[in-house]
Amino acid sequence: MERLSTNLFVIKIRGGPYQEEDRGLKMKKMIGILIIVSLVITAVYLHFTDKQNSVAGNSPGDSATDFELQALDSTQTSLSSYKGKPIILNFWASWCEPCENEMPELEKFHTEYSEEVVVMGVNITSQEISEQSVRNFVNDLDISFPILLDTEGVFRHYQVLNLPTTYFIDSNGKIVDSYPGELTFEILEKYKAKLK
Repeated sequence: MERLSTNLFVIKIRGGPYQEEDRGLKMKKMIGILIIVSLVITAVYLHFTDKQNSVAGNSPGDSATDFELQALDSTQTSLSSYKGKPIILNFWASWCEPCENEMPELEKFHTEYSEEVVVMGVNITSQEISEQSVRNFVNDLDISFPILLDTEGVFRHYQVLNLPTTYFIDSNGKIVDSYPGELTFEILEKYKAKLK
């Protein structure tokens, strides 16, 4: 055994054929790693530049991006059809616990201020088990404000990264503010004061 390890040691020192194979293998691995790193950098760059283009214009002071989605009652509803009234646009999902917690607050607000402000829920339907699960959720909580089904990715245009996320839009269709997280009736009243 001793002799075998000595021979390998000699081969490596003299730069024999095994060392040449090791260099070639190392070079191939290095090239492979560089190609993978280049592809990852390119993918990340394209991902973020695409997102920046798709969400432009959804900051406070900008016009809210218009959309048209089917409501739970099967009517087509567009954001622009409510122009002239302030809108609270709430993005949610039935599996989201904070969304479930805030729904009674939104419903209470809608009941109290429906003449002054439109409350509109946008369900991220593409991330639900089924449309029926959305219907069950709305029925169980006795929600009366319009619920729209986002099967088209409208939430991406509004930079929705967390659920729930709510946008506050004034009567001219301009975004006043947004709120990522669970709302309470008091928070809704605070933002209502900013809407005109």
